[in-house]
Amino acid sequence: MTTPSIDQRQLQTLGQLISVGGYYDVASLLHASLERLVVFWPAQAGALVYQAPNGETLTMQHGVLTPDIARMIDEAREDFARRAQGSEPAVGYYALDDDRQLIELSLRSNNQTVGLLHLVVSERESEPAAPTHHEEDMAVLVVRSLGGEADKLSMLRHAEQDLRELHLLYQVGQSLAANLDLSSLLAEIKRQVPEVMGAERCSIMLLDEAKRVLVLETPDTTSGELREFHIPLDRGIAGWVASNGIGQIVNDVEQDPRWFDGVSLATDFVTKSILCAPMKHGEQTVGVMQVLNKRSGEPFVEQDLRLLTTLAAQAAVAVENARLVLSLKQERDRLLAKEAEVRAAIARDLHDGPTQSVAAIAMNIEFVKRLLRAMPERVPQELDVLSELVQKTSFDIRTLLFELRPLGLETQGLLSTLQQYVARFRDPQGVQLRLEAPAAIPRLSVDVEAAIFIIVQEAVNNARKHARSNEITIYLYQEEDHLVASVRDRGKGFNVGAVEANYINRGSLGLLNMRERAELIGGEWRIKSAEGQGTTVELRVPLA
Repeated sequence: MTTPSIDQRQLQTLGQLISVGGYYDVASLLHASLERLVVFWPAQAGALVYQAPNGETLTMQHGVLTPDIARMIDEAREDFARRAQGSEPAVGYYALDDDRQLIELSLRSNNQTVGLLHLVVSERESEPAAPTHHEEDMAVLVVRSLGGEADKLSMLRHAEQDLRELHLLYQVGQSLAANLDLSSLLAEIKRQVPEVMGAERCSIMLLDEAKRVLVLETPDTTSGELREFHIPLDRGIAGWVASNGIGQIVNDVEQDPRWFDGVSLATDFVTKSILCAPMKHGEQTVGVMQVLNKRSGEPFVEQDLRLLTTLAAQAAVAVENARLVLSLKQERDRLLAKEAEVRAAIARDLHDGPTQSVAAIAMNIEFVKRLLRAMPERVPQELDVLSELVQKTSFDIRTLLFELRPLGLETQGLLSTLQQYVARFRDPQGVQLRLEAPAAIPRLSVDVEAAIFIIVQEAVNNARKHARSNEITIYLYQEEDHLVASVRDRGKGFNVGAVEANYINRGSLGLLNMRERAELIGGEWRIKSAEGQGTTVELRVPLA
């Protein structure tokens, strides 16, 4: 059995050689230390295995190991794992042949076994005396320090990496929080994430819940214009991640049965590896984020997935904020359009009704003045005509005010208000309005009843303008635990799908307004119509 004979100077020199200073990563430290240990022992060859605090395992060798020796070292490593110090011997000796032996030493750090060192050494020509405890302790001390130094460097590098990632996450978060334009936001994410992840490309696929597809927008390689791809949730790695809400590491896409290469072929991009994470806002998946091909050529690891998952969560919040802002802008535009429509309707009603009547009253007054001088006997008759005109104008103004906000809703309820509305209804074309309702109807809150009245009024106005029907009927009744209000006509009808699809071009949002008002009070709004078969607008509001 041979053991090293190392004097104090050699020990000090070797300790300096295996210290952290001068080495940036653990692999470089261990490889250089193994090389020096083989030289200082001396040994024919050496092998080392080390398990870092994060679970990463490094293996390396210096010199030539025969297949038999390599197999023996592999067998010794089979049961190795980072563990607390046990009762295993500090140094192990294994005879290889008459001239060589294999020495095994444990790498230690903080009372833990963190690695194994194996050295192939030659037997001396004459059998030496058994190694002294002092010599053996010095050998163990030197190798043990290597494990501690490796742990220090490993934890230092991981701390640096964590700090870099935190700084990058902060920068990305600040950038995303300041951007509320959805298209610009997505472009910014796709620009920043590859820099953070060290990848070639980043893709953002937003989930379309209605169609159950992921929507990917990517620029065309020739024209630069955006192309849109729809990826079903049952296809591709991204579809699987969106469906299951679990991130995936795929370092060889060709070996994964979920791989869908349709987009790669269409965009002329070669995808080798994918790191994909769900974009979650709370418990809701709004899309997926994936990065493609590490620039270094190395595989993606769990730490990469954790970082991408954090970035995807940040992006999900930013996307939802941008969508909310966009929705608020659209709602504002709808409200402004509705306000303009109401103003135009009021102006039209005032012009066609009370304004014309007031002008006629002014003319009649002037006529009566002239009659007083020329034909006084006709004045009483003309005053009667003038009185009727004033009463009609007053009625029209009160009807207009009633339709804008019927005060009776707050005191008398929906049924009484609809009865007054039908009684006041006048149409220049002679359309008749009827109400069919039982004598008693359950009361709801004033706001809910006001919304129901406005929806009924909107439906009646639509029927009066477009249905070409002689009669319009309002039905109000209770059905189980719902209050049902419907407006029916026997007019020309229309294609509901075509009208709803053409909202923007038509500039009319009447049906959409009714539906949204119904949703605000927890009701269900439906419209049934077909060309030549009339139209029915139905609103169902829960009584609870």
